[in-house]
Amino acid sequence: MSAVKRQRHRPVCPEIGALMRYGVRVVRVVAEASGQRVIVESVNGDGRLFRSAVKWANLSALTTQLF
Repeated sequence: MSAVKRQRHRPVCPEIGALMRYGVRVVRVVAEASGQRVIVESVNGDGRLFRSAVKWANLSALTTQLF
């Protein structure tokens, strides 16, 4: 009886400059960080640019309609 190896689907790092959805916000990926994280930029409620590090798994692709 042979052992069956299970392969886990590894999330792929999004491309730098890609627009993605993080929760309800639309963010732009600006850099790759360690630990399957990326640095993203978004605009906060004051209209100022905000950067944060988020996990790849928490990002999702945009739908065909932005607004």
